[in-house]
Amino acid sequence: MISDSIFTLTHDSKLDDLLAANQQWSKTMNDLHPGLFREYNAKGQNPHTLFIGCSDSRYNEGCLGVLPGEVFTWKTVANVCSPEDLTFKATLEFAIRCLKVNKVVICGHTDCGGIKTCLTGQIEPLNDKEGLNCQHLYQYLQDIDQMYHEEKSQLANLPTLDAKSKYLSQCNVKRQFARVIENDTVKTAIANKELEVYGLVYNVDSGLLDPVISN
Repeated sequence: MISDSIFTLTHDSKLDDLLAANQQWSKTMNDLHPGLFREYNAKGQNPHTLFIGCSDSRYNEGCLGVLPGEVFTWKTVANVCSPEDLTFKATLEFAIRCLKVNKVVICGHTDCGGIKTCLTGQIEPLNDKEGLNCQHLYQYLQDIDQMYHEEKSQLANLPTLDAKSKYLSQCNVKRQFARVIENDTVKTAIANKELEVYGLVYNVDSGLLDPVISN
């Protein structure tokens, strides 16, 4: 059966399919960029940017037009940066102090599932043990739900669900940006003029980035 999908793999794909797809990808990359793996990636990494994004499958650091080896990446559900999260703090330390990146990109996106769950009042069912049974996700999204309630008066002026969702994506980027620049590692690097931080929103319907905030 011939599929009309543009995607490489499906829910029905098995390990052999993943490995075959990997071989084809490696060949394509070698054809396009001879020496990328052997002459560059095999000799270590020297990324210029830390990319903090949402775990959504529709985008990643590739939206910057980069090759493997250019960007150090950390993705979380709804790109939440909790100040006390050890992974958050360790990622910033490793990227800035060890890898010496000089840019941090906090990149949200439109049509974010975490944001729309709160926006449409679907967060409570996550906590239902007889239903979705996602207590950890419910707890995790409290940060987004709080932001939603803080922005309710502004949301009332927006005409569509898509407009409200994009507005909250922009608000969330600003929210997480504020946390990133308050991190001690980041504050020191900014003070020493060694780091710039950008907040962006990726549009899933066009592949384009909108600037939101920067230091």
